Amino acid sequence: MRDDPAQAITAFEKARELFEQTGDVSETVIAENWAAQFLPDIGKVAEGRARLTAILANAENRKFKILIPSIYYWRGLSDFSQSRYSESTRNYKTALRFAESTDNVFEVQHAAEALAYNYSSLGESEQALSYASKMISAKSLYYEGSNQLIRDLGTLADLSLKLQFFSASSDFGKEGLSIARGLSPVDVGVTANLRRLEAVAETSGDFPTALDYANQSKQLALSLKNTDVNTRVKAGAYLVLAGIKSKSNKCEEALTDYEKALELYLDHPEVTNSLYQLHKGKLFCYQQLNRQEDFATELKTVLALSEEYRTTIREDDSRQAFFANEQDVFDAAAANAIQQHDSRRAFAFVEASRARSLLDFVESDKPIIEVEKSFGAVSQPLPLEELQRRLPDQVQVVQYAVLPDKLAIWVLSKSRFDLIEKPITAGELQKKIDDYQTAIVGKESAGRIEQAAKDLYQLLIPTDLDGNKQLCLVPDKSLHQLAFASLISAGGKYLLEEFALVQAPSASVFVLASENAARKERVVDERVLSVGNPDFDREENQGLADLYGAEAEAKTVAADYKNSRKLLTSEATKDEFVRHFTQVEVVHFAGHFVANRQSPRNSKLLFAGGEMRASELSSYKLPLAKLVVLSACETGFERYDKSEGAIGIARTFLALGSPIVIASQWKVDSEPTKDLMVAFHRNRKERGMTTAESLRQAQLEISRRDDTKAPFYWAAFSLFGGYANY
Repeated sequence: MRDDPAQAITAFEKARELFEQTGDVSETVIAENWAAQFLPDIGKVAEGRARLTAILANAENRKFKILIPSIYYWRGLSDFSQSRYSESTRNYKTALRFAESTDNVFEVQHAAEALAYNYSSLGESEQALSYASKMISAKSLYYEGSNQLIRDLGTLADLSLKLQFFSASSDFGKEGLSIARGLSPVDVGVTANLRRLEAVAETSGDFPTALDYANQSKQLALSLKNTDVNTRVKAGAYLVLAGIKSKSNKCEEALTDYEKALELYLDHPEVTNSLYQLHKGKLFCYQQLNRQEDFATELKTVLALSEEYRTTIREDDSRQAFFANEQDVFDAAAANAIQQHDSRRAFAFVEASRARSLLDFVESDKPIIEVEKSFGAVSQPLPLEELQRRLPDQVQVVQYAVLPDKLAIWVLSKSRFDLIEKPITAGELQKKIDDYQTAIVGKESAGRIEQAAKDLYQLLIPTDLDGNKQLCLVPDKSLHQLAFASLISAGGKYLLEEFALVQAPSASVFVLASENAARKERVVDERVLSVGNPDFDREENQGLADLYGAEAEAKTVAADYKNSRKLLTSEATKDEFVRHFTQVEVVHFAGHFVANRQSPRNSKLLFAGGEMRASELSSYKLPLAKLVVLSACETGFERYDKSEGAIGIARTFLALGSPIVIASQWKVDSEPTKDLMVAFHRNRKERGMTTAESLRQAQLEISRRDDTKAPFYWAAFSLFGGYANY
């Protein structure tokens, strides 16, 4: 009946009426559930969701526990078809939870497969693998039909491709294709697996093979009966074919296929999950063909869809993954605006693509977890005129955009707006930065580090900056991992010697963080929570040493403040930290931080008898905090996200409401770090320096000692957030 969903709906609705006449309540609900499942296949997504919601209320009231997981599953599928990704995931998770509670193995596997597919689609490979393993572990416990097996193999093929396991993906796709052809040589399962094999060939660069699979898929799709489901299959076939032709530099042919796909998709206006990919493909074809007017028109459509999707993905991890993959749209828009000599419009595109999730959190007075639950309008970046008006007088901003074939640098202050272009590709810049960071962390020869530092200074730092203003750097892509403070001018001075520095993921976040700092500067009598060398679980975290220097550091820092609370060694428990860290103006953590680059939300601060993962912090807000100091390894940078910027626990504390966070970019030595932090707090409390100037002078002090003059010992720490007078 999948070939004719309208007929299926009619049959199930007739069955529902008959069961209702006989008083069989459970079979009545089951028949209605089947009918509602098919409604999206004829384009009636909203009606299907409404009927499923009504069925769910009835099933929960009557405690039809076997039926409840199925209803949540189909609600999730309906949500996904309309790009309501977060709601879809929540429904699938609810289905899984109910299925597990009733030992409903089939629905456990069903929901786990859907979650693996969802997370794979959003680029969250770790979560996808987790649910894929749950899906596979349930397979031996019940009879699995051929259609379900085809779906499972398809999900595994898609996930393997995301992980660049090309051979495994191809094997899963071929097995699925063989089973589908055994059921019927003309079936949507056949076209789906042909498309998977096309994707493997395309991703591995074998465009002729990809084109062959795509043409097979299209011909098969065109031979299918004219049903609503098959119309979408045909549209998908044209969309895939267009994508390959575009990558093969056959954009005129690709545009023809994109238009055919769009025409077919418009027959189902409620199904929107392929529209973004389609319009994005057209956009890049227009760019390649230099059709400026068409590019401008299509760009409006793509950006509107992008903003619409932002409102449907609320979880931070999912938004990061999805929009990192779409950063190339904003890069193309910015590059096109620069080509048209419109630097202000180019800047607006760059700012619109930066740290939008963090902007939501910084702007809200709610904890992260509460913001993620809200499906309201997302925060908008500040327009250029407003940015300039609200920038602190004492600050100048240098904002970067790493584009495929050039580096764009904007200099921004209340009275200045200039664009500088540098002819360097993104790949060349990445290599320069990787080599430089490797030299610093590897403590290579001073001569080699100095020459690279001078080269990067000349490339990245404008020559006519105002020496009387603090410098805010807004990096992009690979620049997030660069230790800017260590760059050396032609005159032989570190950038840190010339300017007090702060880094921000966007100009809008910088302005909001600065205004947050201004509101909090009225509190002069600061309270500090100083954590030192927590007595962590050695068995769970083998290979990590005691940080005796961190214990001494925390004691000394606490002594600099009239109102302080120390949490040292065995007293530095997670519970005690949680009890106090929202009640103070300054938080200083000197201990171990364990970074998880694959899943930063699972990175953790180690405490006595436990740990605190980054994700756990999302339940809190810091209404009083003026400053958070993370005196531990890799707290500022675990990896960079093309859209959100530097991802690390420093970002989390900015999101919680601290306007300034000091954090590190690499694994630091305990003793020099202790000296740096002691000097930093001494500068703040005894010498009355601002936080930025305190860090600057502390780093310069360490850099002038013979045993710690190498940048490795002092350049790891940066100040993130906004400008502060304190």
